[in-house]
Amino acid sequence: MTYSKVFYKVIILLVFSFFEVAYSQTPTNLPSSVDNLSDKQIEAFLKEAESRGLSEAQIEAAALANGYSAQDIAKVRERINRLKTGTTEVKANTQGTAKLENVTREQIGEVAERTPIAVSDKQEVGKRLETFGSQLFNNKSLTFEPNLRLPTPKGYILGPDDEIKIDITGYAYQHYDARISPEGTVKIENLAPIYVNGNTIEQAKAKIIERLKTIFAGLRDGRLNADVTLGNVRSIKVTLVGEVSNPGTYTISSLATAFNALYLSGGPNSNGSFRNIQIFRNNALIKKIDVYDFLLKGTLEDNINLFDQDVILVPLFQKKVKITGEVKRSGIFELNENDDYNTLLNYAGGYTEQAFTSTVNVHRNTKTEKRLITFDPQVNSNFATQNGDQFYIGTILDRFENKVEVLGAVFRPGEFALGDKIKTVKQLIENAQGLREDAYINRAILVRQQENLDPMYLPIDLGKLMKGEIPDVDLKRQDQLLIKSIVEIRQERKVDIEGAVNNPGNYSYAENMSIRDIILLAGGFSDGATSKRIEVARRLYNDESSGKSVEIIPVNISKDLNPAEGGLKLMPFDKIFVRNLPNYEVQQTVFIQGEINYPGAYTIESKNERLSDLIDRAGGLRSEAYINGARLYRNDRLVFVDFDKALKNKKTASNLLLENGDRIEIPKERQTVTISGQVLNPTRVAYQPSFSFEDYIAQAGGFTDSAFVKKTYVQYANGSTDRTRSFFGIKVFPKVQSGMSVYVPTRNRVRMSPAERIAIGTGFVSLSAVLLTLIRLL
Repeated sequence: MTYSKVFYKVIILLVFSFFEVAYSQTPTNLPSSVDNLSDKQIEAFLKEAESRGLSEAQIEAAALANGYSAQDIAKVRERINRLKTGTTEVKANTQGTAKLENVTREQIGEVAERTPIAVSDKQEVGKRLETFGSQLFNNKSLTFEPNLRLPTPKGYILGPDDEIKIDITGYAYQHYDARISPEGTVKIENLAPIYVNGNTIEQAKAKIIERLKTIFAGLRDGRLNADVTLGNVRSIKVTLVGEVSNPGTYTISSLATAFNALYLSGGPNSNGSFRNIQIFRNNALIKKIDVYDFLLKGTLEDNINLFDQDVILVPLFQKKVKITGEVKRSGIFELNENDDYNTLLNYAGGYTEQAFTSTVNVHRNTKTEKRLITFDPQVNSNFATQNGDQFYIGTILDRFENKVEVLGAVFRPGEFALGDKIKTVKQLIENAQGLREDAYINRAILVRQQENLDPMYLPIDLGKLMKGEIPDVDLKRQDQLLIKSIVEIRQERKVDIEGAVNNPGNYSYAENMSIRDIILLAGGFSDGATSKRIEVARRLYNDESSGKSVEIIPVNISKDLNPAEGGLKLMPFDKIFVRNLPNYEVQQTVFIQGEINYPGAYTIESKNERLSDLIDRAGGLRSEAYINGARLYRNDRLVFVDFDKALKNKKTASNLLLENGDRIEIPKERQTVTISGQVLNPTRVAYQPSFSFEDYIAQAGGFTDSAFVKKTYVQYANGSTDRTRSFFGIKVFPKVQSGMSVYVPTRNRVRMSPAERIAIGTGFVSLSAVLLTLIRLL
């Protein structure tokens, strides 16, 4: 039973219940207003309506005749619709807004993805020029995918599988989701199907609202509002044929455009046209696309929305031209039939700042061979192009047509333009703000290029030229004037000071410089300096041969450097030596530690102080000190010293003179002996004065088979070493001391191979045969 029939039966039940007409069974205690009807009462009327038999026209006429308004009839119809569809009434809140579901538009069905384009292994990626525009459809960041989150697009043509969202708002709310059937219609409530296929969303909205007015009276008097929007969108199929990288039929969104379809197919291939892409709809050409309009102008006028069963044809290109050299965008460009050189240059972005624009070379293919054409683009900018032409834009020459240069001792050295203001050497110097005070004016060099570009030097006496005593020199293009300074043509003048000053080193010489000046520049005398033993070494300048090559000048001055005292005037390249006082020396420190009565740091008292003197100053040895194990470290390296001999005889060579930084360590006695290396049981045993060297080896289990016995050595507690000596097979082992370490090295035995043994045996046999022969002869 339709909603309309149910509605009319409920209305007639209400009428009969008030006036108690022929039927005896009626609902009880009906309210006087339709707004006061509960959902249970409406459901009871629906059940009772099954037994009533009046026509719909009679029911509506009876309701109107008994005081029910058209608004009441509409309200009852809306209540029945909600009960049948299971929706509840949404009443406006105090702010006049309603809580609605957040709906996101989605794509119905799966759409095609971009087909990867295979690249040949033989292709030289990055070296070969590609046709301008080919990267557009290979750019992963530029897909032209339609945006489904945009508002409902105006002019969108509806078709089967599109979804329409219908919202009725006002004093009540009703929502419908309607999908367009394959026949192109949508079905709403008990209304007849509404045909919307091929309509725009605006046209469909007008049709649907007009039909909804029959069941929603509020739409007729403005108390209800209706909105029709596009929901989920359908998929369509388009076909790409011709010179496409991946031709075929693609499923895309109904919101997709031509560029989106071209991107999915990889775009035109190497033979395809970017300038004449054609779109066919219902077997008729509807659009031609020129991709260059988008690439060069940024316009998307040709990027139209596609319809189901559209065909995109990419024809063969008609003309491609290559341009390289000094243009901003080198490459291969597809040209239309009437495009000339001016159009090509515009596509290439114009000339670079280094372009040679007087002539352009063109390589053109003829029927039999290639042909070179040279033309002037300024005269013939409309030069006709042909398919396969290769244009090359050259570079201007790396030289100047009017440049002259001045370098050296002028105030503003650099390049100048040869012209009306600068024609001669004097004018060039004047434009460079004149000569510097240190300019060497006796001779300057004008470097000029000859006709064969070889350089030629022209000497000029600048002093006479600037005074007008000699004629001025005319300049030519690329002339270069070199003016040296006085400082540049002589050796750099320095004086050197060494010795007892705070900052010794080289200093620049200045006229009238005295010995006191250089000492002041060097930071003054150091702490131990004497001013009575200063020497100045001065070069000698004479042509006569003599035994002296340097003059030594002794100087005796006061330390206060008083300028009133004057002093020796220095000459360039003098060397000054400042001496220290004879007995002056910076304190030098040595260290002693271990079994000594007063260990610590000590200052060397005199240059003759020795090891024994330091031990005496430190209070002597303690009773537990092991003097044979004492060690001396100098510059952090162990120095072997026999301290026992040095203390017993202070004149012995072992009693070394002390040096700054020396460190002496005096240990306690080490009452063990360590045996390691090629012994059966490497160990450490207690020192026994009665034990011999062999006894200690026996304590370690004896030598192994790999022991190199005659190379056995020991290291004593003081760091000294001793080795085993052998004489006619008799081994004399080192002396035994407490704290020593015994090391038995490994013998590396060389085993002969069978071939070596055979060779040695053969040698012996041969030698024996020779000896026997000699014996017989004797």
